[in-house]
Amino acid sequence: MMTSSELRAEARRSLTGNWGKAALLTLVYALITFVISFVLGFIPAIGSLISFVISLPIGYGFLVSIIKLKRGEQVGYTDFLTTAFSKDFGKIWAVFGNPILKLIIPLVLVVVFLMMMIFGGAGSAVGSAYGSSRAAGGFGSIAIIGVIGYIASLIYLVIKGYLYSLSYYIMYDNPDNTGKECVEQSEELMRGNRWRFFWLPITFIGWAILASFTLGIGYLWLMPYMMVALVCFYEDLAGNPSTYGVKKDPELRPISEIQAEVEAEAKKAEAEPVAEVKEEVVEEKPEAETVEEATEEVEEKKDEDKTEE
Repeated sequence: MMTSSELRAEARRSLTGNWGKAALLTLVYALITFVISFVLGFIPAIGSLISFVISLPIGYGFLVSIIKLKRGEQVGYTDFLTTAFSKDFGKIWAVFGNPILKLIIPLVLVVVFLMMMIFGGAGSAVGSAYGSSRAAGGFGSIAIIGVIGYIASLIYLVIKGYLYSLSYYIMYDNPDNTGKECVEQSEELMRGNRWRFFWLPITFIGWAILASFTLGIGYLWLMPYMMVALVCFYEDLAGNPSTYGVKKDPELRPISEIQAEVEAEAKKAEAEPVAEVKEEVVEEKPEAETVEEATEEVEEKKDEDKTEE
């Protein structure tokens, strides 16, 4: 497993020669999303709904552009819009919906404890206003339980939610997977690695502080830097060779084809010794003699003996 410093170093290596393009791509994405949100803001109610529906696919499209940029593939500055509104639009939301179903218990707990906190706080305030210390104390206890439960359930929600952080990375690399399969594979990869995923963005805190002194301009470089580092994190877990600087070769054959060829060579190697032994036996076998030839030799031998006598 690569450390945070190694992942950052790999991200910098991947962006070598592409820092300007990464910053410009981030700027285009930020401007387009701002304009969309600004325009839809003038449409009451439904404008916010439309903004919510399209913001997730656009965000996924930007992630795909960052992945391609990291892997040295060709990326257009508005390709993220094409990706967002492609045939994968529904699948993007399917990947979003599956974790919601898996997080239903912590979500319910968060809502329940939030209501207890609000209800208990309000009841305590009313009891105090009317001079009822018993009512104020009782509602205050409910409020305290609500606060503790809310914090605990929120932490539980975040920790469990980290299991599904790699779902969209997996979706891009496995286009034939269903949304559910992407989420389940993310859960498998992230078990035992959630702390590393949580800690990696924190290691950029120094750069974030410096970027804040540039009126936010520095974030145009910091944002793709962080996102590429997260792509490296995903590839490290998934075993993608591009993490280690191995470039894709379009001429490489499928693994199944190579395995079939290896198996055929192995079978051929096993059969060759048997054939060689058979050939040696045939070569070493003396020339066959017929019965007639043997009889003639015996008769000739007898005649020679009689002559000598």
